Amino acid sequence: MNNGELLKGWFDAYVREYPVFDPAGREAYELKIGHSLRVAENSVMIGESLDFNGGDLALAEAIGLLHDIGRFEQFRRYRTFRDGKSENHALLGAAVLKENNVLTTLGEDEQRLILSSVSCHNMLVVPTDLPRGEDLFCRLIRDADKIDIMGVVSAYYESGQKSDFIELDLPDDSACSTGIVDDLFMGKTVDMKKMQTLNDFKLLQLGWVHDLNFPLAARMIDERGYLETIRRSLPASEKIDELLVFLKRHLASLGSGAC
Repeated sequence: MNNGELLKGWFDAYVREYPVFDPAGREAYELKIGHSLRVAENSVMIGESLDFNGGDLALAEAIGLLHDIGRFEQFRRYRTFRDGKSENHALLGAAVLKENNVLTTLGEDEQRLILSSVSCHNMLVVPTDLPRGEDLFCRLIRDADKIDIMGVVSAYYESGQKSDFIELDLPDDSACSTGIVDDLFMGKTVDMKKMQTLNDFKLLQLGWVHDLNFPLAARMIDERGYLETIRRSLPASEKIDELLVFLKRHLASLGSGAC
């Protein structure tokens, strides 16, 4: 059995061991299990677009699978996926991997790379002092993560359903923070600490295009119409319409490899 199969086996056993007897709790866990599996697939696709070799593709897949492993313990402890109301799920995930000796069959360089990527996947910006290899995989997991989250929330907003786990317990009213819109026009990635409402969270999701790193990720988001779907869930506003055009232009440029 190779290391990839060992990690997949550990992941499956770990996430299934949590005793959740209420439907809402089971829904939350299944949401994160499905997300982790899809992010692993996205990571491999991006790696293939970058001509990764077999070893690097296996690392990309492992990081995708494990990047949100802290979410399960976070939910068990705090009953929320909102870091601001609990703790940083990425750092918690790195701690879970260490405490369970998950990576001991790997070399030291591979262990360090996986832990670094898991730890930084949710940071506002990628640290500037990462070694080249760690920087590459950190950026890759961030793109792979965003692709799936935007797909999940797009389908959710279209469905008309309600889930506190997806909405992070944010109030669902008509307000949008002007400062967040202004930040997005300036090409800034929105800090989650600025969110006051669900609409702010949706704007933050639109603004993720400013933090994409690889053309394939931009093309996948553009071709699947995620920006348009998220925009339809926001209130009528000429300024937000203008923002969509601005972000779409940036997305197209990145997807073509022009930026």
